[in-house]
Amino acid sequence: MPWAEIGTLLGMLAAVVVILLLAWLFTRYLAGRAPGTMRFSRSREGQLELLERLPLGREQYLAAVRTGDTILLLGVTGSQITLLRELSAEEASAWTEHTAPQCGETRTPMPFQDALREVWKQRKK
Repeated sequence: MPWAEIGTLLGMLAAVVVILLLAWLFTRYLAGRAPGTMRFSRSREGQLELLERLPLGREQYLAAVRTGDTILLLGVTGSQITLLRELSAEEASAWTEHTAPQCGETRTPMPFQDALREVWKQRKK
């Protein structure tokens, strides 16, 4: 095999690797901007905090969001977000009791399914 053919083969191989790398970077860039995909952060600096989400199906889930002292139960689909209900002080206290840190303990949120059960129990009373 002459050196010219080896150089051409290596050049084409390098071009394929560069194209695959660019395609990967492009899909990573678009992943956060596609409809139906959301990236959440649990930042304590802002006014909103995603407490938990419960998947219901493809691009459908329930989300518990805290804004100030209020906890909202949201239904989220690929095309819309619906406020299902605003939790009352008693319902929210059941959630915050499990999430409030004790002396020296780290904060661990109550599992969403358990909190939802508590809300439904209180609502039935």
